[in-house]
Amino acid sequence: MGRDIHKISIYLDEEFHRTLKAKASTLGLSLSEFIARAARDALYQPSRGVASDSMDRLRCQVPSTFTAAEIRKMRDTGRE
Repeated sequence: MGRDIHKISIYLDEEFHRTLKAKASTLGLSLSEFIARAARDALYQPSRGVASDSMDRLRCQVPSTFTAAEIRKMRDTGRE
């Protein structure tokens, strides 16, 4: 059996509607597909707490103190 599909309606001002539709078109999507994808992406993004915990774990893996020479080397990287 297939999944149940539900229809929703929203009201947008004309300029916003045109902008969304143009963006969807550049991605090869219908406006409905574009909005559904954006909603799904927003729904499954990590919460601020989860993202913060993840960043804290990464920070623990990086040395928290650097020598003056290491700081100069990082600063000068790409300047050569």
